Amino acid sequence: MRSALGLALCALVVSSAVGQQYRAGDVKLWDAKTGALLAALEGQPTNVWSVALSADGNTLLSSGYNGNVIVWNQAEKKPAQTLDKHKSWCRSVAISPDGKLFATAGEDGNIVLWETEGAKEQKTIKAHDAAVYDLAFSPDGQTLATCSTDKTAKLWDVAAGTEKAKLEGHADAVWAIAWNKDGSLLATCGADRKIKLWNAEGKEQATLEGHKDWVSDIAFSPDGTLLATSSHDKSVKLWDVAEKKEVASLGPYKSTVWCVAFSPDGSILASGSHDDAIKLWNVASRAELFAPAAAAPATPPAAAEPAKPAEPKPEEPKAEEKKPE
Repeated sequence: MRSALGLALCALVVSSAVGQQYRAGDVKLWDAKTGALLAALEGQPTNVWSVALSADGNTLLSSGYNGNVIVWNQAEKKPAQTLDKHKSWCRSVAISPDGKLFATAGEDGNIVLWETEGAKEQKTIKAHDAAVYDLAFSPDGQTLATCSTDKTAKLWDVAAGTEKAKLEGHADAVWAIAWNKDGSLLATCGADRKIKLWNAEGKEQATLEGHKDWVSDIAFSPDGTLLATSSHDKSVKLWDVAEKKEVASLGPYKSTVWCVAFSPDGSILASGSHDDAIKLWNVASRAELFAPAAAAPATPPAAAEPAKPAEPKPEEPKAEEKKPE
């Protein structure tokens, strides 16, 4: 099962989706600078599969296994609206850069566009023939990228709701999709263990390989120079976009790593794994923030000093023998 992350301003939003799908889910907000818990939001009746936090931090969305999408009232720590348009699993939610729209992705292959104000449905698009796993708005908000278990990704005109391009090349389900900072490049990853780069017209530019199992999530750094990926091989990798090569592998992790997200200034990378562990990394130093202190190695017992041989007692002087008279 997937956990989801969102980093905006200094808040880290985490959703949990480990275990039985129909257990109650939760959403937590953490201070990314101190690691302190800011709020715990309850109200999603099933596992939470995705979260989205607007750039200004005012809009928070989550989606669940039951298909519901919740718009949260963060001040009151409770749902403000619950949307039940999707009749099955809603795998992903995304908010447009200007915050005026958001999009939701369904197991049935549909995507729904909503007006943020009042959470009003704008249009529903039959996007794929299989489950839509992820979606992302372009930086200018005019194009929506989607990816699916049908092994494809697609680009959509947001205003018209029409398909602009179909990205084909993955040999298995495409799990995640992301745009770079200026919208000139997209990245996809999936169950074929590959990462692919595409131009804005949907033409393949490169394939990156290095993970040993499914690649579950992908994110560009805000300046577009780095790409972060997470995988079922229990690792997070950083890639140089220009050089198209791996530059770091972060870990170790004890289990599948489901998701990654950069902070707005690019200095922090967050990751979420199947064992409920959330790790924050200093991107420049590759050091883990708030890492548990390593247990001090046990001090070996001091070696017993060898017993010193008993010092010989000084020989007592012999009594003079008595001379016969």
